[in-house]
Formats: sequence, structure tokens, C-alpha cells
Amino acid sequence: MDIDYALRWHFVDATDGRPRQLRFRCTTENTTGQLLAVIADPHRDDSDDVLALTRPDVAQAAVDAALDGWHTWARLTDDTLNLTEIRRRIHAAGLD
Repeated sequence: MDIDYALRWHFVDATDGRPRQLRFRCTTENTTGQLLAVIADPHRDDSDDVLALTRPDVAQAAVDAALDGWHTWARLTDDTLNLTEIRRRIHAAGLD
């Protein structure tokens, strides 16, 4: 099962500029899994391309703690968020 973060927003990484959706893919009882950035637009040639942001089997609570306040500090525009900064915070938390 996937838990989506902010479906109406695009998460964009400075390395490729592609719009992605942020998802936590649960592996056990909705407490552990992996944070992913997925291209969800079915009209794009690269639809369903997945970028792993964390290693597998991390606690969702640890991801949430690392991303606390993301809707403010990661915002670039009204509908675009900075995936590069999210990746930096995930790395700083030791989750990648």
C-alpha cells in the first residue's frame, strides 16, 4: 500500500526537473517501508519512473520526523516542492 503526500503538488529534483509525486510504500503493518518519488502522469513517456529516497524498511515515523514542516520549507511555488531539499533532509537523518 502507498501513502501519498500532497497529490496536487509536484516534487521536482534539480538534477532532472521532472515532476514527481511523493509516496511512502508500506511493507509491514503500515509502520515501515520506503519513501519514493514517482512520476505519476500517465501521459508522460517516463510514467511510473521511481526514484527511491530512502532505503527499504525504514520507519514511517522516522521519515515523517525528517520531513516535519516540508510543506513550508520545501515549497518553491504554489504547486511545486523542492525534492532536492527533501533528499538532503532524508540524507541528514540517515535514512538513505
